[in-house]
Amino acid sequence: MEFRTVWANVERIRFTEEGGKPGLGASWRANAVATIEGRDYEVIIGPHALAVLHTDPPPKTPTLPPTASPVALTLTYSDGSTEVVE
Repeated sequence: MEFRTVWANVERIRFTEEGGKPGLGASWRANAVATIEGRDYEVIIGPHALAVLHTDPPPKTPTLPPTASPVALTLTYSDGSTEVVE
């Protein structure tokens, strides 16, 4: 949900690994693919990390326009299970 505070228009997040701490003192994080406005972005998501890898950053939309309907967010976890967050 932290990711949505920066990119309210994210449509799908597919975690590509279970996640974990990459080193001593590092916070938990996981690699994922985020779909924003129909385009995929490789990202790192964690409580203190929101990074975009290998691509230009997606268009930031911290809030949707008042006339826009909320975007349903589909989460696909590394084990293949899915969940939709409205």
